[in-house]
Amino acid sequence: MARIELRHITKEFGGVGVIRDLNLVIPDGKFTVLVGPSGCGKTTLLRVIAGIGPATSGQVVMNGQDITDVGPGKRDIAMVFQNYAIYPTMSVRDNIEFGLKNKKVPKEERQRRIDEVSRMTGLTGLLDRKPSTLSGGQRQRIALARAMVKNPQVFLMDEPLSNLDAKLRNSMRSELIEMHRRLKATFVYVTHDQVEAMAMADMIVLINKGQIVQKGTPRQLYSDPDHVFTAQFLGTPPMNILPCEDGTQVGFRPEKAIFTETRPKGRAFCRPAEIVTCEMLGSESVCKVKLGLQTVMIKSADETLEPGRRLWLSTEDDSLLFFDAAGNRIRAEGEEREKLCRKAAEG
Repeated sequence: MARIELRHITKEFGGVGVIRDLNLVIPDGKFTVLVGPSGCGKTTLLRVIAGIGPATSGQVVMNGQDITDVGPGKRDIAMVFQNYAIYPTMSVRDNIEFGLKNKKVPKEERQRRIDEVSRMTGLTGLLDRKPSTLSGGQRQRIALARAMVKNPQVFLMDEPLSNLDAKLRNSMRSELIEMHRRLKATFVYVTHDQVEAMAMADMIVLINKGQIVQKGTPRQLYSDPDHVFTAQFLGTPPMNILPCEDGTQVGFRPEKAIFTETRPKGRAFCRPAEIVTCEMLGSESVCKVKLGLQTVMIKSADETLEPGRRLWLSTEDDSLLFFDAAGNRIRAEGEEREKLCRKAAEG
């Protein structure tokens, strides 16, 4: 296991800054997910940790040792790519064994490790097959097994499930979570998929334009966002954000909405609403709802909701979050919060 510190990391390409003075501690033995929109710098950051795309400036420290100038092969790190990066002409066994041979690991030890990781990844009966005869999920398991067989302190994964179909992606996601619990190694996982990030992470690091917007547990980022960007990046549908008259903004999660036939009393946020569309997603529906000139997305288990229906939409006061004009969270209590709730009521 390993604790990784990134100190004042800056990365430029052709004089253009992709990452700017970034500081981050990746905890020992945790499943840390770097998430953000395409082009935000998360894969670049992963390559900095791996040593295959060194930073323009700054330090990479692992377990207290500066490894900034240490080569990729000497960092005790294994990387899994989204395109598998396996050798098509080699058998599954040879793919897994390749790195061990290069390190001159004795034959008996190689066999022991291959047997162990094959059992863990479900590849035992496939070791003599060629990758071309296997499914996408099985090929991804080869890439994972090849990383695991090295017994690294750190696993770096760059969108390893993005080439799989939705059903297989969900299955592999569960397998990766179980694998992390068994190995107790440090995992750093890159994705642009916020569902993957929420499902897998011990800690999420949300990145935008080369900078950390917020980091914390999935529950912290979902329930207690520091910024409108966090609030709307995480969650499906994202948090509803509506403007108030003085430039502040009020937000609430789609599942926090309450529909009633008559206007409820004692709730600050309460608007007449018309349901525009309803998408039935099994046990719940996602509805597009008009609140005057504004539109929000609502998640509900109410089976009576249908397009054209007019109701009152409200939320409990403690479900409301407030942000300033720049999108930063306003953390107010007491009279100050009551004042913000009144602004939300005025619309």
